[in-house]
Amino acid sequence: MTTGIRFHPLKTPTLGRYLAPLLTLGLTLSAQAQGHDSAAASTARPATTTGTSDSNSTTSTLTEAEAVNQALRRAPLADVLAGVVAIEEGRGRSAGSYPTPEFRYLREQTFGDSGTAEDSLSLAQTIDLGDRRGRYTAAGEARTRAAHQEGHALRLAVSADARLRFHEALYRQGRVAALEGWCQRIEDSLLIVTRREQRGDAATYDRRRLEREQAVASSRLKSERAALERAMAQLVALLGPTESSPRVTGALLPESDPASLQVLRESADSHPEVLALDQRGLAATYEVSAGTRWWVPEVRLEAGWKRVNLGAQGRADGFLAGATLSLPLWNQSAGLAREAEGQAQAARGRSDLLRAALHGELSGARLEALRLREAAASFRAQASETSGDLVRMASAGYEGGELGLLELLDAYRGAAEDSLSALDLEYAARRARIDLDRLTGTRFP
Repeated sequence: MTTGIRFHPLKTPTLGRYLAPLLTLGLTLSAQAQGHDSAAASTARPATTTGTSDSNSTTSTLTEAEAVNQALRRAPLADVLAGVVAIEEGRGRSAGSYPTPEFRYLREQTFGDSGTAEDSLSLAQTIDLGDRRGRYTAAGEARTRAAHQEGHALRLAVSADARLRFHEALYRQGRVAALEGWCQRIEDSLLIVTRREQRGDAATYDRRRLEREQAVASSRLKSERAALERAMAQLVALLGPTESSPRVTGALLPESDPASLQVLRESADSHPEVLALDQRGLAATYEVSAGTRWWVPEVRLEAGWKRVNLGAQGRADGFLAGATLSLPLWNQSAGLAREAEGQAQAARGRSDLLRAALHGELSGARLEALRLREAAASFRAQASETSGDLVRMASAGYEGGELGLLELLDAYRGAAEDSLSALDLEYAARRARIDLDRLTGTRFP
């Protein structure tokens, strides 16, 4: 794509006097044109940018998978996930623990000539005949599984946040590259027009108009670079401290269309938040079952050794055994059972509401992700061809004197705007895909 400026001989009355400089200028512009063609081709391709011109070779690169893994490997996040699970495991062990055995020593002493002394050692254990302990143990295990699923849900949220920040940085990086290409075209044209103005072959208006366009493009580039720095700072803040700011690399446009609606609904049924609510409801159900067995008594068994000192009559040794049975005349677990029933009912309701919400949003979210990806791919293909043709036509027309500077600048601006619009569509398609993955609970380690 030829973006330099040459002047047609028929439009130049002083051809003989400037023939040698024009030949030299033509060779220079030819080399610049090749560079412009490469730059235009790079901005016309889908965003797979790996950095801007300010980056150096020592800067480390970062892919989407690496960003997600780094965000999930942070020590504070691991502490949160492990701590929540440990809390539920501890509560479950406490609720399902066996009653402590009781060791007893007893001495009975009477005085006088017929006084006696009795010593006894015994061990007692309370036994739950209604297996309430087993049900509380099962409830604790269910809550532990719920904590694991809630940890998966947190990992999913962190993963989605890392992907959003990564692709925002990639998007800003692509916009900076597109604006840099625009600024470079204007700078090259301005350099040539300035030299020609000094020789008296170009109007001052052309140079001033190019300077104005350069100021506009430069201000937009500075603004976009500031946005890129902020996006990179947000990404690094999520990933944790690094020695240097990484350079993101990857494809902004999703690689493929989303799965079918049926597959997505099946995946949504296994969403970590849904599974966590199901386990919470199951745990409450076990506690309700334990509360309904209030009428089953507990038995306390005791056995041991006993010695009786009869004074002058001597000493006798033997054993003792006993059983104590509680009489459950009143339901002391009614309040806890009612609380557990409420927890189970609330968990079932929240689970059903969440499933309904996920299924309801899936259709629209899938359609949005699909349509945006199609629109982005189609626009990128059309803009790549159309923008390049317009720039070539405007350059040739300006070189031949058929078009003015404004038409050339309009072609430059249009090529940059097309590239930015393509990036906007690709970024919107990526965000829609991440939202869809968040709904289905996919794409996280």
